[in-house]
Amino acid sequence: MPIDQSSGRQPWSRKVRHQLLCGFVFVAPCLWSTEAYSQRNLSIRPPHSRESMRGFIDDYTKSLDSDADFDLPRESGSIQAVTPSFDIKQLRPLVRKFSDTMTQLSYGLNEEMGRIPGLRQSNTEALRLSATAVVVSKHAEKHGADPLLQEEIQQVDADWRELAFRLERIPGLSVESKDHMKVLNETSQRIRQVIGIQPQLNRQRLLLKAASLVADLEGLQEDLATELGNGEDAQTYRRSVSRLRQIALNLVTVIRDDRSESKVIVEAYKQFETLWGPVASKLQEEENRYIDHGIRRVAAATSEIHQLLLLPHKMDQSQFIQLSSYLRKDIDEFFERTPLLLVMQLPKAKQALSVAEQFYKVCNEFSSAVDQGQGEKEITALFRKIEQAERSFIDVFQEVDSDKAVAVLNRIHRTVNTLRTSLHLQPDDFDYRAAEELAASIQHFSEQVDQVTRRWLNQDRQPYTQTCLEETQKLTRQAARIHDHLLSGRSASSLEGDVTELYETWRRVYAYIVKCQTEDRRTMGRISSNLTPAMVQLRTMILQ
Repeated sequence: MPIDQSSGRQPWSRKVRHQLLCGFVFVAPCLWSTEAYSQRNLSIRPPHSRESMRGFIDDYTKSLDSDADFDLPRESGSIQAVTPSFDIKQLRPLVRKFSDTMTQLSYGLNEEMGRIPGLRQSNTEALRLSATAVVVSKHAEKHGADPLLQEEIQQVDADWRELAFRLERIPGLSVESKDHMKVLNETSQRIRQVIGIQPQLNRQRLLLKAASLVADLEGLQEDLATELGNGEDAQTYRRSVSRLRQIALNLVTVIRDDRSESKVIVEAYKQFETLWGPVASKLQEEENRYIDHGIRRVAAATSEIHQLLLLPHKMDQSQFIQLSSYLRKDIDEFFERTPLLLVMQLPKAKQALSVAEQFYKVCNEFSSAVDQGQGEKEITALFRKIEQAERSFIDVFQEVDSDKAVAVLNRIHRTVNTLRTSLHLQPDDFDYRAAEELAASIQHFSEQVDQVTRRWLNQDRQPYTQTCLEETQKLTRQAARIHDHLLSGRSASSLEGDVTELYETWRRVYAYIVKCQTEDRRTMGRISSNLTPAMVQLRTMILQ
């Protein structure tokens, strides 16, 4: 709830905040350390057995191959699909080898997850890719050289190249995992040679990020007009951002064109990246909160596109200086918006001084290291300290009774995420954003299942109609509840029972809807082909 200005509560002055951080204001001895919170929040469960991992992959495989249950035809996504001329007999053993090796890599990553930071999300992606490779291998054995098989292989190639790019930046992988990665790289190269394609990029994700970049630039243009008016400087800024927006629009067009080679996409992006850096540095000098927010959004989108293009990582000192400056501003703003009385009312008020001091300290250390031009290894190690301190900071202050203060906490979290992306690092903890997106899609498709099922059974009454409708209603309620829990920040471990229950409900619903023989059967199949993989992926993320 907003702070009641009439209550007499005063925000912390800079002097009071400084006193708190320097330890002049006595709160209480802190009996709880950043390291203790880090261990508690990132407690890694023991590795799953290989049998359990095999079960995850089998569930994924069935979910991705669910079209067969509805007898849906295999259709190419390409409008101008041309039957390829590659040798299917030469391709099949290569695809099978890729699938088998991918499964072995998944087993290895699972066993290493407890000792290597940043491996959890890559492990989830490896599981998904293992299942996809199994499906593609089955399709290659069953069908022949058709356009859809080529599209599936192109997507697997793009997914593997992106996963390999991330794994190569994670230190400490075992020799066995590295050997599997080498085999996968060699096998994927041979597959590309057989079907005659270049190394692939994940164009769907690239297109979404490029479109988001265009929208972020439009928002920045509006902020400039609102905040700076029509002065000469404002016109110069708007002209520069307008040019950047046109370059971003061209990037969208190039990505959308299937005929564009990867190098053409990279060239279009590099043109944007080269021009954006100086403009962002100049805009930051305005020291305007709304313009700063716009710069952050564009910077985050730019970093993600850089990574999706699998470009070599480079230490952009100006960007790190910019982001660390934003982080310090956010922390200052948080204390300015948070009355001391509200902090004293927090459940973990005793830790407020300690975690605030630690967070501010590591942010300053990071900024100093960037200013001094220290190497990537040192910068990365300091960022890991920021991650730990930020978790402790948010854990203590997230229950503050002020919507404005909570909004700043969220902004702090986004800035830390942008720094992580800029360093091409993977988070150590549960990916709430990805889980929220999956939960939202599951809720959406569950509601569609309920609607289509009602239409089907109104036209074609069955003995199980009432039971089936009760199950579809239950499915939508469960999906909505999980989505709400994730949005509220519930821990992954606390959702295990809910997700397992949702999964079992969907299995019962699925057993009913495959019996549909009306014109809604095709619609049911299409919905299921989206809902089942999303549900399996969320379940795997939660249970890891």
